[in-house]
Amino acid sequence: MRLNPFYRPEPRPPVLLAIIPPRTGERTLLGVENLLASIATPEPFSLELSGDEDAVTLMARCRDGEVVRGQIAAHYPQARLRELSAEEDPLRLGEGEQAWGLTLTTTGPDYVPLRTFRDDDLLDPGSDPLLALLGALATPEEGERVVTRLLLRSLGPDWSQPHQELAFGQPAAQRPAPKPAPSSQGASGGPEPLALAVLAVVGLVGFKGWEWVQSGEPLKAALLGLGALGASIAGLWVWQRWKGGRDRVYDPALIRERVSRAAFEARIEVTAILSAGGKAERARELLEPVAAAYRHYDHPAGARFKVGKVRPVLPTPSLEPAPPGLFGRRGILGVREVAALWHPPGAGDETPFVERSGARALPPVARGVAGGALVGETTAGAPGEIRFPDDLLRRHHLYVARTRMGKSTLMGHLVAHKLREKAAGRDGDAIVVVDPHADLVAELLEQVPASLVDHVRLIDLATEEGSPGVNLLDTRIFSDRDRTADSVVRVARGLWQQWGPRMQSILEQSVKTLHEANASLDPDDQYTILDALRLLSDEGFRAEVLDRVTDPYLLEWWARDFGGWRREYRAEALAPVQTRLSYYASSKRARAILGQPRSTIDLRRVILDGGVLFVSTAQGAVGRDVAALVGASLLNLVDAVVREQERLPLEQRRGALVVVDEMQSMPGVDYESMLSELGKYGASFVLATQSLAKLADLSPTMKESPREPKREPGRSTVRSTLPPARARALSSFGTSGWWRCCGRWPRPGAR
Repeated sequence: MRLNPFYRPEPRPPVLLAIIPPRTGERTLLGVENLLASIATPEPFSLELSGDEDAVTLMARCRDGEVVRGQIAAHYPQARLRELSAEEDPLRLGEGEQAWGLTLTTTGPDYVPLRTFRDDDLLDPGSDPLLALLGALATPEEGERVVTRLLLRSLGPDWSQPHQELAFGQPAAQRPAPKPAPSSQGASGGPEPLALAVLAVVGLVGFKGWEWVQSGEPLKAALLGLGALGASIAGLWVWQRWKGGRDRVYDPALIRERVSRAAFEARIEVTAILSAGGKAERARELLEPVAAAYRHYDHPAGARFKVGKVRPVLPTPSLEPAPPGLFGRRGILGVREVAALWHPPGAGDETPFVERSGARALPPVARGVAGGALVGETTAGAPGEIRFPDDLLRRHHLYVARTRMGKSTLMGHLVAHKLREKAAGRDGDAIVVVDPHADLVAELLEQVPASLVDHVRLIDLATEEGSPGVNLLDTRIFSDRDRTADSVVRVARGLWQQWGPRMQSILEQSVKTLHEANASLDPDDQYTILDALRLLSDEGFRAEVLDRVTDPYLLEWWARDFGGWRREYRAEALAPVQTRLSYYASSKRARAILGQPRSTIDLRRVILDGGVLFVSTAQGAVGRDVAALVGASLLNLVDAVVREQERLPLEQRRGALVVVDEMQSMPGVDYESMLSELGKYGASFVLATQSLAKLADLSPTMKESPREPKREPGRSTVRSTLPPARARALSSFGTSGWWRCCGRWPRPGAR
């Protein structure tokens, strides 16, 4: 391979990163120093602050965004980083916008610093000098913005070698008094050589000028005199600057402060951008307070800032500090000075101008989440995938968040992963998804692999043609009579108000009677829950049904209890049950679903064969009560089918993933029993709800959920399950923009 000595790679465009500092955590300038030292590559970079009418933003501009992103994530793991596009760059001029700017450079020798601060100096709230700068940047009005850029280039590790001797000189208190200024007399009492030289030059100029005057050339004499005068003034200025620099004494402690640390060639540019029609006076009003805030860093015995003039500029994202020019000198800032000039505000500085990240966000180690279900990406540090390990998918999950916060999206990721694993032959578990809004099911149907299409069953209550049949008393599916009756009664108790023991007894005996009668009927002739109306009101139909019942207790209840009621008492007792059953019978959609003798889908076979069932209860189309009755009954059937595997050996039990969105919309489901007992039979539940207030009747183990910061149940849950510091951080999660969920789960192999 030949090398082309004339080849120059195209310069990479700078990358602009916006930094959202954490709300919690201590401010440490030492941490910022370490951060700056770690990104101090030979390539230049800039640390920036941008203020507009909304907020002040901390930014970093560099050529290698990954290096800076990784170092900031390492030193500030709770900070949020976002790469800004060219259109979002505050230096970009929009149509008609104008820009004015000024520059600040340091004065004084290279070896003396500005004011420096240590962490102990900034313990008290409001003691940080950066607050004055943030306040000055918060003054722009609508359509205005001010950007400060601290342009930096590392000087390398050997920059201070020429100044090391000065750093270890005698302290000022022990240094001998300076010698008195020499008089015009030399040591021997005669005139000084410098004075003689000046007199000789003056005499020569005067003699030559007199000759030109005598020879009739006064113009030459005048020009010679003016030139001599100008040269004298310039020489005097140079001599005074040289003499002043030599005579000024600096404390060696200050010099050690500067030369013992890394340093940068530095320049500060402050730019004000105004909308069309903006004037220089307004730009000066914005820029001068910023320059004054920087003057807080002037050191009376060290270096100071020199402020340039306000003038029109054309902003560019260049990272190179401007050259000093022929008579200028480069500005130098030590790493501690840079840390004081740019750093995230501390937790005690409650500045309303700077956006803060709402909570601790520690990204997991990539090795620990390398496999499993892909559920999202990290927003802290370098971009990376977040996966739930396979071991976690076999545990129960409870997601609690307000609407449109990503609960359904997260559940969709888990189910989609399970579908892909089933298609690849690596997962044999059954999958059941119950969705009251149809959105989750509709999204999952689009992600079903082609090889699984024949294994997927769909119950969509919103379908008007070919409605699915769900006979709650179908003995082929709901084989256990007592469990079926208990399920229906429990669901009804959750749906119906003014529940009482008499209502429970009537509904329970009706369901048991119809279910036992179905055991002797063909599947297409079975009774349904809607036939309970006729059973209670039609004596002939009741006699026909009771002829198929053999349970003596049921027969005795109908003969003794039900038959012994007076007509008025019977009408009063039956009215609440008949009213509620009439609601289902009078609804065309409910009648089409609940009134079919044969259920169209055998849920038992779906689970035992490892199939997939999507249930869209569509409560917006069929009504809340119908949707809740069907959804809760199916979940109770899942409970019964999974429990049937108790008699099977462990290796023969079929696992099942049961996903329930908006669990609070389906009352009457024994979630506590399911979560505590079905795990040993291979079932895992993923439940989601909008409010912990809906779970008030559940045990504390059901409430170990992420958070709901604006409700007291959420606060009490967080306080009871997390340490105080984590609870405060968790309850401060934002609800807009970046954060969608918080998770806490064990690592694979960890207890």
